[in-house]
Amino acid sequence: MDGVGRFREVLPMLMDPVAFAEAFVSGDAAGGCRVPSRGMERHRATLRSCGVASDARSRPAFAMKAFTTPKKDGRTARLVLDARPLNDAMRRPPSMDLPRLRDFIAEVERHRFAMQCDGVSYFYQFPVDASISRYFGIGMKGCDMLLNVLCMGWSWAPCIAQRASNVLVRDLGLAWVDNFLVLGGTLDEAERNVAVFRKRAQAARVEVRAEGDDALWQVRSRFVCVGVEFDLAAETQRHRLDPSWAERWVDGSGMTAVLSGRATARQFAEVFGGAVWATDILAVPRCHFAALLSFAGRLGGRMVGAAAPVWDEVVDVPPSARRELGALRKIVRENPWVVGGVPEDTGSVLWTDASSRAWAALLEAEGRFVDGRQGVFAGPDADAHINLKEMLAFAEGVVRLCWAPGAQRCRIDNAAVVGAVAKGSSSSYAANRVLSRSLRVAGRRGIVLRPDWVPSGGQLADPYTRGTSLPRFPAQLPLPRSRATPFDLF
Repeated sequence: MDGVGRFREVLPMLMDPVAFAEAFVSGDAAGGCRVPSRGMERHRATLRSCGVASDARSRPAFAMKAFTTPKKDGRTARLVLDARPLNDAMRRPPSMDLPRLRDFIAEVERHRFAMQCDGVSYFYQFPVDASISRYFGIGMKGCDMLLNVLCMGWSWAPCIAQRASNVLVRDLGLAWVDNFLVLGGTLDEAERNVAVFRKRAQAARVEVRAEGDDALWQVRSRFVCVGVEFDLAAETQRHRLDPSWAERWVDGSGMTAVLSGRATARQFAEVFGGAVWATDILAVPRCHFAALLSFAGRLGGRMVGAAAPVWDEVVDVPPSARRELGALRKIVRENPWVVGGVPEDTGSVLWTDASSRAWAALLEAEGRFVDGRQGVFAGPDADAHINLKEMLAFAEGVVRLCWAPGAQRCRIDNAAVVGAVAKGSSSSYAANRVLSRSLRVAGRRGIVLRPDWVPSGGQLADPYTRGTSLPRFPAQLPLPRSRATPFDLF
């Protein structure tokens, strides 16, 4: 298959016992763990007939607990191995190479047509060599079993599946584990790419099926993929949440419990996970939900720190978090279309900086000073952490200097602020409130903020935060593009 060489990075973990053993932390490859499963005996004949597992002829190195979870079709079940003993004995797997959701959406919206399909029981299509299967034992009464295929629950499994999928769609489209999306800017290009993908799938002996009621290999302009509905036929490509998912999240029993103020930790975690997913897809900055994020962080820290997380424990959700969740619920219920595409650049650059005493923000275009603002921190802000002061400087720059709609480039020498602006949220409650203000203003003005980090020595706003008497901004003095020190302005 074209590009099959990239499989070699991950498939030896399934076919080469030496490569597999090298992934263990020193001395842990011998195993010796045995945790019995409950009720798995009734699945023994099915597992054996499907070729998923076979009876163990000797004691497995790791015999772990397995369980089943129902699939969304309501008729079949998914086998999951509680592989924590094996995972703890092995090194962390490499990166999955899974695209970020926002990058996935942006790439799809660069095209007009797509064909989507799923791998049929995808993990089961990756065979495990007999010499390695002894590490994937299922503890059962009577006789343990050995998995003959890639199993869900093993920490390396998603990486192997995703990297193999990336090979199948390379230069043709995108993959999200077992979801394949073949793209094209025109109908002819999409159909040509589909033909190439079919050949690759056949050569790799990967079985695929169409999503939902679609015909296999059908090219479409409107479809739902990984929980996102795309409309590529619109004048400007757009997307929104999968309407069926949005309806379930908005009206689910977990949402009702959380909004009532008392819910189990499990219910809150499920609702909060959906909230994070929804904000990503609908491009709603998470900093607008500072109280909700803060409560989730505190609850998560408590659960992680517990010896055994009590997911059925009832927790009190604070009113501020409920109000923010209610506001997000209203947005998700409306499920507005989000227009894709890259906005036109404003042609200017916003530079912001803060010192322990003062802040400054200036706007430059084509190397020339346009406008600037500066000030001294007072009141509670005077004693704030430097990261919060940098965020305050950024917010002042956006609110006071940025008016032109489009993509606004921003230069900041504080990595925490750059990351928060890029993500739309911060781990700090106070920083989230400040960031929320600047993003609301930017949204009303049609501005998309594009933050970039610069070293302190190249920060144009730095000189205007220094000294007992703050230096004035230049009137029309050109701002040099490169210089040894920011004080070259004087």
